[in-house]
Amino acid sequence: MTMTMAVIAVTVAVQIGAPTKAATLEVKGEPIRLAWSEDGSQLAVQTAERDKAGMMTVNPRFYLVAVGNGSVTSAPAWPEWADKYWAWKSNNAAPWSAATTIDLKQDQKTMSATSAPMGGSLAKGGTASPTAGTAAEDVASHAYGSQTVNTVTLTLLGETVGYFEGMQFIPGYTFGWSPKDLASIAYVNGGGHLAVMDKDKGRQQVDGTKNVLLPAWSADGAKIAFLEKAGKKYELYLAPVTR
Repeated sequence: MTMTMAVIAVTVAVQIGAPTKAATLEVKGEPIRLAWSEDGSQLAVQTAERDKAGMMTVNPRFYLVAVGNGSVTSAPAWPEWADKYWAWKSNNAAPWSAATTIDLKQDQKTMSATSAPMGGSLAKGGTASPTAGTAAEDVASHAYGSQTVNTVTLTLLGETVGYFEGMQFIPGYTFGWSPKDLASIAYVNGGGHLAVMDKDKGRQQVDGTKNVLLPAWSADGAKIAFLEKAGKKYELYLAPVTR
């Protein structure tokens, strides 16, 4: 299946063509790594399940996808070639310049369970009535009605290339470097679309993509693989790259 898409570009060094669906992944757990084989014939996918703290470390599973026909098979372990690729893909520094790095900012955000103020009359500056509850109950109600979540923002050359809110930060989950000679990065932008930016800040967004995760650039620079969450399944897409 080829996506119907529109493209927003700002003088980018490479152009991304229409993504084509290469495989459907009906896997256990959530994908946390995606890696190309050096010859471009296979993709490795690792999944994991969340523990009670929300960390995706439980029951890791491994799959291999044949690029030619989209067949998906289980693997006993994460391949050595995939480990080598992932170390490059998720690196903090750009392949073309060790001085060009992704900035990581950690923060906290308070989330409210409701849009209306909680805490009864005390929250509004009044006094507690016999039917409004005690001051302690009002304070407890407000505390349980909001929570603080951790956030991680990844920024490269002034562009946000990753944002994690209340979820585990995984390097490479929202971005993937191009080969050195293309001097670009594929990433998930704020709208959940696949996007590309080059070293001169030229950007291209591929509309028609959504809920993108794990963008991964092939070693020859000719394709970008990525996953899209579709219900309980994940669709694997390949987007052609031209210089």
